[in-house]
Amino acid sequence: MANLVAHQPNDFGIGIIHDTTTGTPVDNTTQLFTDSVSLPSFAPDQDLSPKSGKFVADFEEIYSSSKNTPVEISFTGLLNDTAMTLIEGILHSAASSGAVTTTDSYTAPNLYHGATTAAATRTYTVKVLSPQTTDNSSVADNCVELTGCTVTNFSVFADSTSDSGRVKYSATLKTGYTPIFTHAANTIGAVSTSGMRTIHDFTSRTIAGVSDPVMQSFNLSIENPADYIGWDPSNNRPYAISRSVPEGPVVNLSSTVKLDYDTRTLLNNYFNASAQTGLTNHIANHGTFGSATEFGFTCDKAIITGVSFNEQAAMMYNVEQKLLFGTFVIRNT
Repeated sequence: MANLVAHQPNDFGIGIIHDTTTGTPVDNTTQLFTDSVSLPSFAPDQDLSPKSGKFVADFEEIYSSSKNTPVEISFTGLLNDTAMTLIEGILHSAASSGAVTTTDSYTAPNLYHGATTAAATRTYTVKVLSPQTTDNSSVADNCVELTGCTVTNFSVFADSTSDSGRVKYSATLKTGYTPIFTHAANTIGAVSTSGMRTIHDFTSRTIAGVSDPVMQSFNLSIENPADYIGWDPSNNRPYAISRSVPEGPVVNLSSTVKLDYDTRTLLNNYFNASAQTGLTNHIANHGTFGSATEFGFTCDKAIITGVSFNEQAAMMYNVEQKLLFGTFVIRNT
């Protein structure tokens, strides 16, 4: 008989917590704001082609295994203090006075199973929170738990013409450890409303060296690749985690600003006989970054990688930049 119980999409969520030791799951998580919940990308290693001159796949000859296959999960939602805990995990640097600083002296962390985690070696447990399933006579847990996750992408963005200008985040985490299915939800920390902002809260704005442009939107994207190396068949886990290969962290900034007298230098800085790298970018609620009290970032070096028109009620520039090191500072509270 078909099961009569239905679950609504709003019953599902994403919970995160940083690991105490890499590869050991932490069951109690704090829920994030998420626009929607998707399953992780499961990609078992499969060989399903016909063998030995056969025209069809023989069930005795095919192969499928989850060993040594990466799992990724991505989610998007309103930025808050919980989501900002992922910033230490992608930059592998400890926060000081509410901000994480990365310079050209950055080196990739040494990550391995059983390592005690700290800011410089941060990994995470991510849980797809799901309601218990039932057939009216019994119940079963149905959460998916991922451990040993590294943050490979973290973006913060806002657009004054969308979502009321609220600041949002997007994150992708990756693991090489085997997922745990039908796991209990355990204790779930409530979604935090601390750290929520709008694009209009940034009273100090500099884009590609232009002070106080009329800014419609921005998207700050940080990438830091990770590979899970090998497979230990005795313990069913990867041997090691390789970070920042071939490059990382990579920081890019996309922004849309009004075309006017103040922004007239952007094209010349982009299409110039020599690399114009001394371009400051600063988005915060204070002109002196050390005095900022909300999410924001500043970087003293950047190069423009693209400029294009954006036809709105007023003509805009879309400005693409790669932020360089230099010094990059981002608040995580």
